[in-house]
Amino acid sequence: MSATQPAWTVALVGITGPHSGGWLETLQNLPEVDQLLVCDVDEDASVVHATSETHPGTHVPADVSRVSFDTLLSDSGRPDMALLSVRNDQAPDLGVRLLRAGIPCIIEKPSGRTSADIESLNEAATAGGTIWAPGFLNRLQPAARRIRRLVSEGALGHIQSIEARMVTSCVAQRNPAHWLFQKDVAGGGILHWLAIHTIDLIRYMTGQEFDEVSGYTRIFTRGIDVEDMAALSFTLKGGAVGNLHAGYILRQRYGDIGITLRGDLGEIVWPQWGFEGRQDTIYLHNEGPESEGLGPEIVTLKPPTGAGYGGGIGQQFVRSFIHAARMGGSFVTDGNDALRAMRFVEAAYSASTSGTRVKS
Repeated sequence: MSATQPAWTVALVGITGPHSGGWLETLQNLPEVDQLLVCDVDEDASVVHATSETHPGTHVPADVSRVSFDTLLSDSGRPDMALLSVRNDQAPDLGVRLLRAGIPCIIEKPSGRTSADIESLNEAATAGGTIWAPGFLNRLQPAARRIRRLVSEGALGHIQSIEARMVTSCVAQRNPAHWLFQKDVAGGGILHWLAIHTIDLIRYMTGQEFDEVSGYTRIFTRGIDVEDMAALSFTLKGGAVGNLHAGYILRQRYGDIGITLRGDLGEIVWPQWGFEGRQDTIYLHNEGPESEGLGPEIVTLKPPTGAGYGGGIGQQFVRSFIHAARMGGSFVTDGNDALRAMRFVEAAYSASTSGTRVKS
C-alpha cells in the first residue's frame, strides 16, 4: 500500500457464483486491497451450484479470512467495500443491506432478477450515501472506449444502424442443472446473464437510450425454464434501428459475439469474440470531421493482461471503483446503467409475449 493511502479492506460476498473464483483472484492481485475477507452466503442445498467447464468451483486459500455476513455489518468487521458474486435472487437483499450501511458495492451483473430489484439497490445506495456498480467490465475494453470517443466526435455521423450478436456455447456445456437456468433464481436466461453486456455496450458506445423493442424469445433446451434464444429488433432515441441476436447454441466455448455501428459518415465493426477466441481489432471507415480521408482502417487495441476475472480489465475495474469510492467521485458505470439494461430486457420479454413493440 502507498503511504499516502489508507488500508482498504474488501469483502468478497459469495463463493459459489460462476465468476466467484475469478473475482477472488482479482482481489488477491490488487495492491490496493490491504485485507481480503470472504463471506460464503450460499448454504441453500435446494439450489444447484454444480460446476462445469464454464462455471468452475472456487478454492478459498486457508490464509484468507472467512467471515459471516452479519460480521460485515458490525462495527468490528465492516469492510471498506464489498464485491458481491451471488445468485441473482440473493443480490438485491444482500446488496440493500450493505448499501444502507454505507458500504460501497460492486454487484455481479445483472444484479437482480427484475428492474424493481435494481431500483431497491439504487434507493439503498442513496439512503446509505454511497455508490454501487454492476459488473459491466466491458465498458473498460480499449475497443469500447475508442468506439465511444469516435461516435461522440461525430466520426460516423448520425447513427442509423446497429447489429449485435451474443451467440455462445450451448446450455448442455454450461450445465442445465445450474441455477442460471432456473427462472425463480436467475430471473431470465441469455438476456439476463450475457446479452445484458451487449445491451449496456450499445448504450455506452452510442451515448443514446433505447426507445422501443420487439422480437421473440424461445426455450429450446429441455428441462430449463428461461430463454436460450432471442432475436430482437429495437430503436434508439436518436432514431437508429438495430437488432440483437442472442443464444446458447454453439457446440464450442465461444464463437460469434460482436457489435457493428453504422452512420451516414462511416461504420465500425467490432468482432469481440470469434472462433479463435478474443478479438481486439476494430474495423473503421470514417468520413467524419476528424477523418484524413485514409479510407478503411484496421485498429488493434489489446486490453491489459492480468490475473482474475476479466484479466487486467477486471483489475482496472475494481481499482477504479475503489478510487471512486474513496474520493466520492463518479465511476464508469452505476445503478442507473443496471436499471436501464434490465428495463430493456423486461421490455423484450413483454414484446415476445404480446407480439407488439414495447417501450424500453
